[in-house]
Amino acid sequence: MTNLSVVSVQMDMAWQDIEANYAKARALLAASSIAPGSLIVFPEMFATGFSMNLSVTAQDSSRASEALLRELAAEYDCAVMGGVVGPVSDGMATNEAVVFSPAGQELVRYVKQKPFSMSGEDKKYRAGSQFATFQWQGVTVSPFICYDLRFPELFRLPVAAGAELIVVIACWPSVRSEHWVRLLQARAIENLAAVVGVNRSGAEPNLKFDGRSTAFDQQGVQLFEAAAEEQVVTANIDVAAVREWRESFPALRDMQL
Repeated sequence: MTNLSVVSVQMDMAWQDIEANYAKARALLAASSIAPGSLIVFPEMFATGFSMNLSVTAQDSSRASEALLRELAAEYDCAVMGGVVGPVSDGMATNEAVVFSPAGQELVRYVKQKPFSMSGEDKKYRAGSQFATFQWQGVTVSPFICYDLRFPELFRLPVAAGAELIVVIACWPSVRSEHWVRLLQARAIENLAAVVGVNRSGAEPNLKFDGRSTAFDQQGVQLFEAAAEEQVVTANIDVAAVREWRESFPALRDMQL
C-alpha cells in the first residue's frame, strides 16, 4: 500500500507580522507529532496574511520565508509546502506555492494562475500560466492556491499528467467557506484524485476566517474537517486506493482537453 501523511497547518496568521508568523509556524509544528517523510503544508501567504502591500509581502533576495520552509523540512525530515511571495519585478510580485525536500532541494514552484480580481490581487500579483507537479514518496502532487479552486479547467492538465494528490492552500474567508469545502470535494470526485485544502483561521482587517481545512479521498469521502481555531491536522492519504479507483472506474480516459 502506498500511503502519504499530509500535515495541514491551519494558522491564524498575525497581520503583516513576518517574525510573529515564523515563530508561530515553528511553535505549531513543535507542539505536534509529525512522522518523518510527511508532507507538511502551510496556508497561502503564511508569513503575512493575504495582504496587497508588496512592501511587506514580497521577499527580498534573501528569500527568508523560503529559508524557513527549508529549515523546517530538514528539522522534521519532511517535504514542506508554503505560500510565499516572490520578489517585486516591474512593480508586481507573484503569489506562489513552493515545496522543499529535507535536503533543501526545491521540489516545485507554482505561481497562482487566478489572482483574486475582486480584491485587486491581479493589480499587485502577476498571474501564473501553467500547472506544476512534484514527486514525494512516490506520489505525484499538484499544488494550487485559493481562487484557482473556482476554475475546474485548471485541474485537468495536471491530472492528465499524472497528478494523484491535489493540494490547495488558501486564505478563504468564512463568508464563502461552504464553497471552499464543496469545491474541494468536487475537484476530488471529478478528477478521481485525493484533495487536501489548507486554509487559515482567525481574522484580517476586513475578513474573518473559519478554517475548515479538509481532505477528501478519490470518491469524495471526507477524511477530516478542521474547526475554526488554529490547529495542526494529519491525514493519511491512501494513494493506492486512488490508483485502484482510476483503474476500476477509468473516467479520466474520456476527458477532453
